Amino acid sequence: MRLHDRVAIVTGGGGGMGGGIAMCLVREGARIVVSDVNLEWARACVREIEGAGGRALAVQSDVTSEADCKSLVDASIGEFGQIDIVVNNAGHFGERVGVANQTAAEWDDNWGVNVKGPFYLTRAVTTHMAERKFGKIVNISSVAAKRDPTFAPAYAASKNALLTLTRVFAKELAPHNINVNAICPGFVWTTFWERLAPMLAETDASLEGMGARTIFDKFVTGNIPLGREQSPEDVGNLVAFLCSEEARQITGQTINVDGGVAMG
Repeated sequence: MRLHDRVAIVTGGGGGMGGGIAMCLVREGARIVVSDVNLEWARACVREIEGAGGRALAVQSDVTSEADCKSLVDASIGEFGQIDIVVNNAGHFGERVGVANQTAAEWDDNWGVNVKGPFYLTRAVTTHMAERKFGKIVNISSVAAKRDPTFAPAYAASKNALLTLTRVFAKELAPHNINVNAICPGFVWTTFWERLAPMLAETDASLEGMGARTIFDKFVTGNIPLGREQSPEDVGNLVAFLCSEEARQITGQTINVDGGVAMG
């Protein structure tokens, strides 16, 4: 129960990664604000948390909206009286792969969710955290930020920008006892990969005719030194550690949870 009496916002909390992170924080004693652009997904996560004996609030919010981020902070404080942790997990990939196929709109959508979202929400919550002289912010980036895959230029570039933003916020907020770190997950089987796999098959003849899960398994065996996929809980366990007092001296860092895909 390392996070007893802590309150955490998890954006994109209605998805597989966000839900897994939220449950890890619940097991450590945190109360959760599940934020998602899809309210029904957020409510489903809340029901799971409450079924496990935790407390949670579902809030519909679009992280690309500065006004929504401010409202999310207000709703969280209104319900629980405080915010101790923010996990900027909401992410966007797009509907196409390959440099030639990426549109300006997809570039903007990636940048809006993956960079502006964490920027808006972090800025919205820091006054509250600074007044309390306590805060833990964890940004969920991606191994794509370090591998620079040509099939995902907008996604990779935006996730790399998030790592720079992490270091900037970490330095600026350190005097207020606010820790800011980033995590780069590797290959996690979620709805993200269910959508990505067929897109990859369209650009790689060797993948033609394979199911999404088969394509995912092929990427796992071909890229991960440890030879096994990662889970939302693998990422959530690290989030819980970074939000605990055991990690009070860690800030401005990026940690990979990828089975050895990107070493360093």
